[in-house]
Amino acid sequence: MPFWILCFFIIGWVHFLGYPQAKAQDTAGPSKQESLSFGVQEQAEAWTNQAGGRQRGVTANGLLTLSLNADLGVLASLDGWRLYGSVFQIHGRGISQDLVGNLQTISNIEATRSTKLYNLWITKQFFDGRLDLRIGQEGANDEMMISQQAQLFLNSSFGYPALLAANLPSGGPNYPIAAPMTRWVYKFGEAVSWSGAIFDGDPAGPGAGDPQLRDRYGMAFRLRDAPLIFNELWFRPEGAFEGYLPGLWKVGIWRHDGDFADQRFDPTGGKIALTGAAGLQHRGNHGFYAVIDQQIWRRPGTDDQGLGVWGLAMSSPQDRNLIDLFVEGGLTFKGLVESRPKDTLGLAFAYMRTSKAARTYYADGYAAGTGLKPIQAFEFVTELTYQAIISDKLTLQPSLQYVRNPGAAIPISANRFSQDYQKPAFVAGVRATLSF
Repeated sequence: MPFWILCFFIIGWVHFLGYPQAKAQDTAGPSKQESLSFGVQEQAEAWTNQAGGRQRGVTANGLLTLSLNADLGVLASLDGWRLYGSVFQIHGRGISQDLVGNLQTISNIEATRSTKLYNLWITKQFFDGRLDLRIGQEGANDEMMISQQAQLFLNSSFGYPALLAANLPSGGPNYPIAAPMTRWVYKFGEAVSWSGAIFDGDPAGPGAGDPQLRDRYGMAFRLRDAPLIFNELWFRPEGAFEGYLPGLWKVGIWRHDGDFADQRFDPTGGKIALTGAAGLQHRGNHGFYAVIDQQIWRRPGTDDQGLGVWGLAMSSPQDRNLIDLFVEGGLTFKGLVESRPKDTLGLAFAYMRTSKAARTYYADGYAAGTGLKPIQAFEFVTELTYQAIISDKLTLQPSLQYVRNPGAAIPISANRFSQDYQKPAFVAGVRATLSF
């Protein structure tokens, strides 16, 4: 039973943390204990659904993360290579699954209770640092498609777009299920970079029910599935224009080389809501997206305090996808109160649209009396949050969220969503993060 993974990280962390600090040497490199570090972080949350959704109530959940970072040049004579690994212990009960019933999960740490290996990769830079190569296992949302400002928010869509979570096999490589991958970043100069990655396209493998249970311990290590490929072109305006405030603009494309079923028609052109046949198989799937992450005002005399704006837009073919459009964006203000320069206030929204083909499938069934109900055209989420830095080890972050059309009336039995039309939900919660 992979509980030994958790034990390994705990024992190692205590063992190495207990060593006395090595004295600095003028002629010697880092010692072995200096080249191996362990981290522990606990994120604990409490949430309440005040109105709407499935039902009112209170939940609590949490995530314990144990991590290691190793310099393989010192430990294994692999000059320039580093190793990173992390294990998750997911606990508690999620509010989206039990109380709200929405697709864009209220908390980005809500998941099926388990102990999982997540990250396990090695990395090295080549060509005087121009090329950064990473090989191993991680989630696509660790680096691809992301805005740094969006990482402030607690709703899951602000870290991994709901479009991919709904459309890809097993939801794609996304917390809490990582996948084997190779990732690279090549810097053409100060302003322009190319980032890309190849993942196994089905991290949990085919099967019924919750994919998080099919890969319960994060050790499926699947390598035989159709690949999921990302390519992004990055532009940093401050690297091209003197005096420009920091930002990162991205345009990207993802492609999955597997087979995807048509949302409405079978291979003969019949309506699958009426024939009960499998959908016409389409070869491959893809999406185009753009990300902007830009500081637009900086407080004089500071490096990072000020107002920023960010946004992401992504689209995919409507014939083979449940969700064909996803748009999100928001504002962040770091140091709103001058006496608290590290705190950050944020306001954001996320909009996911159900595809015309999927909506028509349910309308076909409803018209024929099959028991299906029409689904909603979209689900919309907005979040207001404030991250308070209490100390270098503790942060507190309250969050208020409003959800319009929770679940969009889409029946997804693995997550216990129903076809009931849910009223708008009003959710409040707070997260405490303790890091060592």
